[in-house]
Amino acid sequence: MFDLGVDIGNFQVKTSENIIFESKVTTIKSYGTNADTLKYNNVLYYLGEGEEEIGYKKFEKENFFPLLLGAICKSTTENDIRLGIGLPVNQFAQFKNNLVEMLQGETFKVEYNGTKRNIIIDSVKVYPEGVTGYLYFAKNILDKISNRDVVLIDIGGKTTDIALIKGNRATKPYSMDKGTIDIYDAIAKSIETDPRFEGEVRIEERNKVQEYIDRGFFFKGEKQNIKSNIEASKDIFKNIYNELKLNYPITTEAVVLMGGGAKILGSAFKNSIPGIIVMDNLNEDIFANANGYKKMLSK
Repeated sequence: MFDLGVDIGNFQVKTSENIIFESKVTTIKSYGTNADTLKYNNVLYYLGEGEEEIGYKKFEKENFFPLLLGAICKSTTENDIRLGIGLPVNQFAQFKNNLVEMLQGETFKVEYNGTKRNIIIDSVKVYPEGVTGYLYFAKNILDKISNRDVVLIDIGGKTTDIALIKGNRATKPYSMDKGTIDIYDAIAKSIETDPRFEGEVRIEERNKVQEYIDRGFFFKGEKQNIKSNIEASKDIFKNIYNELKLNYPITTEAVVLMGGGAKILGSAFKNSIPGIIVMDNLNEDIFANANGYKKMLSK
């Protein structure tokens, strides 16, 4: 039996085996695609391509099963799976049993890249997103926390989850309908409507925004300064920060920022909350939830 943690976000899917791909599936083959394929219920899906599907309850979206089964197939050749998976903190208590009943003990007949497989999900454990990821990495930042409670901010794909963590218990869970996707969209819109670029720029893929932030944005062969365009996402930061100021002890307790939006908004948070701990290493911290789910399976 293979233990596997799977974090299905609105923007990306991550697993405890360091697998990551965009939360997209399509039944239409693109020219020159090298996407992995998954045949499920007699439908052939191309993984990581197509359009995102945004929904309040991720497990009710049409792409949920293709993404989950694709994540399993990408992560291991084993067929008997003990699965750890997450829900947003404000949905955890209400819907965790629904997710278990949907998956536990089920067998899924699929064909992955032409190879037939019977995926058996022997058991399912559901954990709160963000909180589990924080607890997985907490040992690395204990000296910075200094035995204080922790205000946790997890900026995911389409939501930002906030919770006050006392020991290993999450209290005051709150979720905002703003996340990394909204940040990228704000920056993309600012670039597209910037008079400098004469309406000639069209950003078709959100992940391009992160590339522009990391390596620079070029227009007609010249590198452009897009600092002001990146700052177009500051309104989203203000919404999150106002909630924190009003309802959480950010001046007396430790504050930890994590999730896909931590890298983009990290500097704004650092300027406003002295001593905040920003977990923005996209090569490691982005797998925190998935790794946490797997670790918890053995307890």
